[in-house]
Amino acid sequence: MTWRGATTTQERLLSCLPYILPLLNALPFGGFLFNQFPPLAWLFLPISLLAPIYYAGGGGLAIVPILVFIGLIVGVVRNNRIRHLIRYNAMQAILIGFALALVRMLLLLMDIVNAAVLSPIVGNAIPEANLFIIVLFDVLFLGSVGIVVYSVVQSLRGHHAEVPVISDAAYSQTR
Repeated sequence: MTWRGATTTQERLLSCLPYILPLLNALPFGGFLFNQFPPLAWLFLPISLLAPIYYAGGGGLAIVPILVFIGLIVGVVRNNRIRHLIRYNAMQAILIGFALALVRMLLLLMDIVNAAVLSPIVGNAIPEANLFIIVLFDVLFLGSVGIVVYSVVQSLRGHHAEVPVISDAAYSQTR
């Protein structure tokens, strides 16, 4: 049974919590911006402190992202006892994070960038890259941060964030 209606402050705050996942997946794309604007790196310091834990295992078997994914799907999205706003936002955060992880893996697979450029730890020296890669990374980082900020603001207001394709998929999974 899906409960809808007035939401409490606790439910609104809990619905914002899963958006840490897309921020962790967007962090590797922000390296060029962090080098160009060092105060921006300070803004993302709490997220960058979680990055070594989240990406534990390196390029091989990264077990923490898999565990987080399974935990959110089974524990939140498929749990009908949890309010719809929380389940919807958890699914939307999973989809945003999945899209960013997919782009990251495709860039590595096609050998467009190397693993040093996509290092999730802020503060690493980023080697020189061509303009296309810099613009692509900046757009991916700023776009995903924009989507997350919009979704968090909407969640704090108690509304569903309507991101064109992602929200339709999230809604279909949380009916």
